[in-house]
Amino acid sequence: MALEQPSIEFVLLDRSQRRADFLETAVQDLQLADRVTIALGDAAELAHLRRHRYAYDGVVSRAFGPPAAVAECSAGLLRAGGRLVVSEPPRCSEARWPTDALAQLGMHFVRRTAGAPTFAELECLATADPAYPRTWKQIRKRPLF
Repeated sequence: MALEQPSIEFVLLDRSQRRADFLETAVQDLQLADRVTIALGDAAELAHLRRHRYAYDGVVSRAFGPPAAVAECSAGLLRAGGRLVVSEPPRCSEARWPTDALAQLGMHFVRRTAGAPTFAELECLATADPAYPRTWKQIRKRPLF
């Protein structure tokens, strides 16, 4: 994406040191270090840091957890009007993204792409309540949906 969009700055986030090191090497090899940075940490924690809180117009995510976890972590990173694009299993329905639960996060489901690969697109209508995202332990123990 960074190669195709030279006017956009990217922050790549991963909580695994090994994967972050790989990303750092790839960024250097592709000569993208001037506009692609790596953030090491848990999305649920980084979303509360000033540098990342409501800081992004877009979040693109592999499905690192169930839809509720991805939406909740992303809500703390997105500014109002921002978009979340998340990879989806090939055969699933829009019911994976319930309207009422997403509204708690200030988000709503926009669309799901057809074919492969498959992605869901959500829009952040308003910044999330400061309580979100909760800790990863809380998200896993009591998902919003």
